Amino acid sequence: MSILLRKVKIIDSNSPYNGLIKDVFIKNDQITQVDDHIDAKAAKVVDEENLCVSPGWVELHADFCDPGNEQKEDLNSGAEAATFGGFTSVALSPETTPVIQTKNDIEYLYKRAETLDINIYPLGASTEGLKGKELTELYDMYQSGAIGFYNGKKSIANPTIQKLVLQYTKTFNAPVLVFPSDLDLTDGGQMNEGSESTHLALKGLPNLAEEIAVNRDIYLAEYTESPIHFTSISTAGSVSLIQRAKENGLPVSCSVNLYNLILTDEVLSEYDTRYKVLPPLRTEVDRRALLEGIKTGVIDAISIDHIPQDIELKKCEFENAAYGMRGLETAFGIYRKYLSKEVSIEKWVELISDGPRAILDAPKISISEGNIAELTLFDTKKKWTMKDQQFKPRSANNPFLNEQLVGKAYGIINKGRLTKS
Repeated sequence: MSILLRKVKIIDSNSPYNGLIKDVFIKNDQITQVDDHIDAKAAKVVDEENLCVSPGWVELHADFCDPGNEQKEDLNSGAEAATFGGFTSVALSPETTPVIQTKNDIEYLYKRAETLDINIYPLGASTEGLKGKELTELYDMYQSGAIGFYNGKKSIANPTIQKLVLQYTKTFNAPVLVFPSDLDLTDGGQMNEGSESTHLALKGLPNLAEEIAVNRDIYLAEYTESPIHFTSISTAGSVSLIQRAKENGLPVSCSVNLYNLILTDEVLSEYDTRYKVLPPLRTEVDRRALLEGIKTGVIDAISIDHIPQDIELKKCEFENAAYGMRGLETAFGIYRKYLSKEVSIEKWVELISDGPRAILDAPKISISEGNIAELTLFDTKKKWTMKDQQFKPRSANNPFLNEQLVGKAYGIINKGRLTKS
């Protein structure tokens, strides 16, 4: 299929056309021409006002609930959410039922995803059953296409096991993602530990639990001389620890969930379970430190942490509610409304595309002739509200439903196809 993009603004710091308004011609899955005006026939022509194009956006860890909990989400509905939000690739968490922990599990996901418009990147479980006791068949999964390894939100408590994961994956250069949290310090915690948790009489999840885990795994990365990626950091202390590790030349990287950049624990004042997430929403001091970490380059990527939940797991007492919010479909509108004054559009693309690709060792994408056309099209000015859209998610645990947002994905180009949002 041939696709012609008319007068699109290119947002790609790695492209010689960055910041310029150009025509872009795509044939099959390759960018064949970028010019001021292209006089060519195409099967599809996109000619819209205020349209921008960037390398395709990537989600670092999402739960598509397949296999086992398809009533919340499955690969098809998850791909629809990703496409609607402008994501061309999604790394899938192994926290399914059963856990993604064998080569057959990886092959199952790829087989199910063959007809999807997006790319899926399975993450294999680091330990059997995510229990943190026995290593999975890491190399077999990697050979079958696992893009990396992740124990989900089930932190590995035993440092010996975490050390073995790092040592073993180093032999075949597979990325290792960790969610930093000391399980003994977080047991029974419901929200950020602080004045808000005291006021609400809810057991807190202290910053200390995350920072102890970050500190431990920095030492393990240094000892094993193996790269490690910290997902979902949420505290000022974690930013400082990782900054120091990077300054010392250690092979560490980190990402932050979008909701931790825009929300604080104050939104929980009415026990609204839609905001019960892991890591929890922290204080304004932590939020500002995370933003500073983005500006200084300590934080390498933004993730959405898309976790759909059944309504009965959210509309219940706070202590019994499940963690997580969905967000692929509204991510760009949230960024534009709440963060665009502090994080430029060029930086957004770096954090949502270049950063995740580098962490996962996924194919690099840049808008130049001869390169693969895995692209996101978006309008930075469009005002919209989710309730006005035809997209209907299986789970409704997105707190930004019915809120007017600014900025929306127009669609994606991937696998030689244009798919509109």
